Amino acid sequence: MSMSRSILQELCEYIQQKPSSVLGNKFFDYRVALQADVSYKGDKFEPRIFVISKFRLFLLSGKSPSSLKIERSYHVLHIKSISVLNNEEVAIIFDETGHRKRYVIKSPQTTASAIVKHILAAFLRYFPDIGAQLRSLVELTPESYYEEFSSMNGDVAPRACHSFRRTYAALCDFYDQPYRDEVSWDVEKIYAVNRVRCLRIEDFSHLLPKDLLPITGVLQYSSYFTGLAADGIRMTSEVIDVIMSVIRKSRSLQHIQLRNCALPRDFITLFASALQQNPSIPLESIDFSKNVLDDKKGFVLLSNVLPRLTTLRQVNLSECGLSEKCSQLFCSGVYSALTAKSNCGTVSSLTHLNLSNNILKDDVSSLVNVVSLCTTLRVLDLTDTGFPLDKIWAALKYGGLQIEKLCLGGCNVGKKPADCVQLVKEFFSMAVNLSHINFANTLLPADLMKAMLLGLASNQQLKPFHLDISGTCEKTCSSVLEASLVGVQCSSLSLRDNNLETEMQAIVHALGNIKTLRRLDLGGANLLALRRSSKQAHAAVISKTILDVVKLFSDDSPLEELILSDARLGPHLSVLLNTLGAATSLRYLDISNNDLGHFGARILSKALELNTSLRTIVIDNNHLGVEGLYDLATAVNMNRTITSIPYPVQDVCECLTRAGCDRSRVLGAMTQIESCLERNRLPANAEMANFRITSGALDLGNPEKWNVVGEALSSAAEEPFPTRLEDMVDDFVEQARRECILNLQDTFARLRSESGDSPKTPGKAELIAVQRLKELWMDDIKRVYSDWRWREVCERSEAFVEKLGTSADGVSNTSVSQNGSPRQFMSPSTPRCTEPGHRPRSIIGDLQTPLGFRDEEPGISLDTPPQPSALVHLQKSRPRLQRRAGAHGQARQAQTNNEETPMSRSTDIEEEAQSNKSGDSGDGDMVVKKHPSERAGFRVAMLPDAAALSQAVLRSAADRAMSPKPESPGHSSALSSPGPSSSPRAAADSDSPPPLPHRMK
Repeated sequence: MSMSRSILQELCEYIQQKPSSVLGNKFFDYRVALQADVSYKGDKFEPRIFVISKFRLFLLSGKSPSSLKIERSYHVLHIKSISVLNNEEVAIIFDETGHRKRYVIKSPQTTASAIVKHILAAFLRYFPDIGAQLRSLVELTPESYYEEFSSMNGDVAPRACHSFRRTYAALCDFYDQPYRDEVSWDVEKIYAVNRVRCLRIEDFSHLLPKDLLPITGVLQYSSYFTGLAADGIRMTSEVIDVIMSVIRKSRSLQHIQLRNCALPRDFITLFASALQQNPSIPLESIDFSKNVLDDKKGFVLLSNVLPRLTTLRQVNLSECGLSEKCSQLFCSGVYSALTAKSNCGTVSSLTHLNLSNNILKDDVSSLVNVVSLCTTLRVLDLTDTGFPLDKIWAALKYGGLQIEKLCLGGCNVGKKPADCVQLVKEFFSMAVNLSHINFANTLLPADLMKAMLLGLASNQQLKPFHLDISGTCEKTCSSVLEASLVGVQCSSLSLRDNNLETEMQAIVHALGNIKTLRRLDLGGANLLALRRSSKQAHAAVISKTILDVVKLFSDDSPLEELILSDARLGPHLSVLLNTLGAATSLRYLDISNNDLGHFGARILSKALELNTSLRTIVIDNNHLGVEGLYDLATAVNMNRTITSIPYPVQDVCECLTRAGCDRSRVLGAMTQIESCLERNRLPANAEMANFRITSGALDLGNPEKWNVVGEALSSAAEEPFPTRLEDMVDDFVEQARRECILNLQDTFARLRSESGDSPKTPGKAELIAVQRLKELWMDDIKRVYSDWRWREVCERSEAFVEKLGTSADGVSNTSVSQNGSPRQFMSPSTPRCTEPGHRPRSIIGDLQTPLGFRDEEPGISLDTPPQPSALVHLQKSRPRLQRRAGAHGQARQAQTNNEETPMSRSTDIEEEAQSNKSGDSGDGDMVVKKHPSERAGFRVAMLPDAAALSQAVLRSAADRAMSPKPESPGHSSALSSPGPSSSPRAAADSDSPPPLPHRMK
């Protein structure tokens, strides 16, 4: 086909004017359109039109605009070689679908060098970061074009994220996929604004699987992204191929995370082969966890590649189903990397190694060698591997002294644990950076446990650390814990699921001596056997144990977080809940899955109405019911300090699925809880929160105290923020603004030199900065001033009350820290009496038995009060006369009465003490004991409905016959004083807690 030059020139002009009509709507722009002679084979040239539009090269033929057709079309990434043959001819080799084709192009309108530069400009426009790998992608002759490419300037302004939009568009054409504008928008707006450098595939998982090909392929040519992450996304074979291409070509990939992606079994083989082809990859972390990767051939290749990865720091192969052979091969590769120097003279420095949930039982020599040699290792996780620990202690002693996180849970102590007792003690006494120690579910013998604890106790280099020994205790370990835990300076301790039972009380006593303990976990199966027992003695042990737990967060205790989840304590938890209102140090409490029921929720709500220290409480899976949620919402509305209650999903779902449930009431209660929590998080809430804390500290429920300082406190709560302080904040903000402007003068000078004179008026950025600074300072100074003022008010008010002689025993001086947490300071001369701060036991405790498990009493429901019992014949149920108690019996009875005091929480103790004191002083006046409803500060603990009161009246004849006779006229009525003496079961065992009704299955 021969055409004149004029016709070809007209066709070129037509293409330049209407490129989309010839090349398609995608190619609405062109770079160059030239008359050209093209040779496919030999020296025979044919006239064609050579067009470069965007990221494609076209060869067109035709004699008129209507007959123009695309004869050949190639993506710029298909170019494998560009050679300048002479001043007019350039040879280009394309590789498409594995077939190479060579074209020689010459144009009378321009030179061969100009054609090459046009092609390189297309590369630079759509792949601005390709310069580092251009040599490996395209062979340029002469090689001087590589240097010219690095010095070339782009013909368009760069876009966000290294022109992601252009690279993505080019790769959509390369992979023959549609261009998704939402992908470009997400990256340019979200990734760029938040400086996200790791491409998260799950951000685009809503698209078709093939749409992920160009998105992932961007990492091959872009240096903006340094990581690739996917979690829970099923990878197709096509996406896997693109990821392997990224590993082969990328010069900036540092992190790769493919967790739970259903990777093929030969993935490790593909991964190792790709790493072999890219020795310059700066890979730092690998995470292939939760994928089945048991591939011996692949790990053989990987063990040979690992010595080349000198930048590798973190490896996570958790839950990969690795056999011992694969683990051995991997560790051999890491060991080779530690012992062999690379070409650049650097040695691999692995810091994180996670092989948890894989089999490591017999052949572990390579891993032991890695631990003994890798002094840079900071995290070692062998959880649930069955690793024989007797083989690792020596290695840890020599190479693992710098380890910060040691996870050996679910392992095996080995065949000869007694032989390594000294090594265990030496390691834990010599370690310098341990911050997290986990032995959960690893059964430790008593000698090994003792060696570990003594080693930690003797180590003065460690800062307070986290120690997890859940499910580790043998039967003989209780005494070891009691004796050795005292010296361990840990900030967090977990003793879950150790079946401590009767030995738990002594261990809790020992925990009280750890002065650094901030977080304690005693949940799970620790009192489960005692809880199932029907013996009153076992119930008493549980009550005493819970009471000792309460003492851990009393007064100035350092304990801030207490976890009792899954303990199934049921009514015994009321011992803790009754004292929660007076807690001053506890900030986090987890009592989920403890069978509280509706009445337990009511006791909890009463405690939350008074508590001022808690910030977070977890209460899910407690069968709270609709009434329990409503009570909780009422309590949170009164509480001004609690800021977080994780949504009780299971309890809410249980309420909504129950027949006859008032759905609007449940959702209304949860909405009220959320709104109150949001209110408590606001800075404006600090004033009211401090007022409530001070009122509780001074016991302003007492009318006499309220008359003295109540009105002053109320006026202080309504006092506005001083205007003088507001003026001082404005002055400070102005000074800060001037100082910032002076520091920015250099930047302004550079901008002025480029864009002319700088604006005289304040810019938008300055106005925003000044406003933000003022808001931050005002919020902070208001909060600090409020805390400071109420602390002073509390101290001075209490001193004034004491001076007037109206202060009762046990009133503590409470101050408020900056975070709102109160602290108590008690005068040494003030006698301790903690009963007024604790809530008295509920009347519900006298209506039912405190013993037994919920499953053993199917006739009792947690949602409704118990039904009255049937009448019993009086004569047949009359008990035998009691034997006269001698001196020994009287002493025992006196001791029983003394032990009954902490559990009753009754105000009778205080009145009796006052009456005795007045009798000793010589006054002859008789002290008349008041009815509970007439006492100052009296509050009904839990007023049941008519059915509950009816059971209190309609007790069986046997119960009424066995009740002790009243000793004074003040106790003539059973309803007038519902204390422990009104129930024979409670009188038999004074340490049993106020029980809660049980729930019907």
